[in-house]
Amino acid sequence: MRKNARLIYIDTNKSQIKQFNISFPKIFLGIVLFIFLIGIALKISSDLMIRLNHNSKIARLRKENLILQKQIEMQAEKIAFLREQIDQIEKLDDEIRMHLDMPPIAEDVREVGIGGSDISQFSSLDLDNPGVQAAITNNNIILDRLEREIKLESESFKKLLTTVERKKDSLRFLPALKPVPGGRETDGFRKRRHPILGRIMMHWGQDFAANRGTPVIAPADGYVTFAGRNGAYGLFISIDHKYGYETRYGHLQKIYVRKGQFVKRGDKIGEVGNTGRSTAPHLHYEVRYKGKPVDPREYYFPDIEFSWNN
Repeated sequence: MRKNARLIYIDTNKSQIKQFNISFPKIFLGIVLFIFLIGIALKISSDLMIRLNHNSKIARLRKENLILQKQIEMQAEKIAFLREQIDQIEKLDDEIRMHLDMPPIAEDVREVGIGGSDISQFSSLDLDNPGVQAAITNNNIILDRLEREIKLESESFKKLLTTVERKKDSLRFLPALKPVPGGRETDGFRKRRHPILGRIMMHWGQDFAANRGTPVIAPADGYVTFAGRNGAYGLFISIDHKYGYETRYGHLQKIYVRKGQFVKRGDKIGEVGNTGRSTAPHLHYEVRYKGKPVDPREYYFPDIEFSWNN
């Protein structure tokens, strides 16, 4: 005899009882159908969550792509601007060095492999595209090299400024004035027959004929290294003008400076005389550069007369 499950329903309001016969196959079938529907619902929910997550990731990647694109464009603009500025600085550097008679910076020193970057190929960026990361890395390398170029030019300008200041300072110590304003040039820097000894000898300076007592001035700033009597030179003065220059003054009648004194260009240091081995009143004037005698006429300007009012 088949056994069936029975479902009894009691309606308390109507005092009715209803019975429903349920077979076990139907119960099994209902359970299977319920599980199937639950599975379908879970599958739909899972697909929906995956799709939402995927769409969210795509949106995030697009946003990051836009940021990367902006970053690459900004880097490229900065590189172009810095490159233009550095080119102008290098051109100015070369011009200044030419005027200062300094050698230009060697090309192999300046050449640090600066290249360019083309962002047109990255108009549609993808984080997974290695070219994007390569572009950013390349730009960072270029920016680093540009910064080193700027540092190089900065150091160069510091040296140029030092050179300019030194040259400006050296002009104060360059013997650029005649030591006897208005004096007449006689024997120059050459071999000659000595007026007293009668032998052919090298004359290591320039003679200026002038009356006794004519002022002798310092042709440049410097420190007095000797002031006194010096054998055949008679009353004698020597001045160290820095940067390798030294001037000497012989046959003086009077000396107005002392050893160690600092004198400025145009200061009266003595008077023309006829002391020592001399045949007539005149100034024997020498210029030495790094210890070697040089022609004084290469340093003073014959057409410039110094106005001495003391």
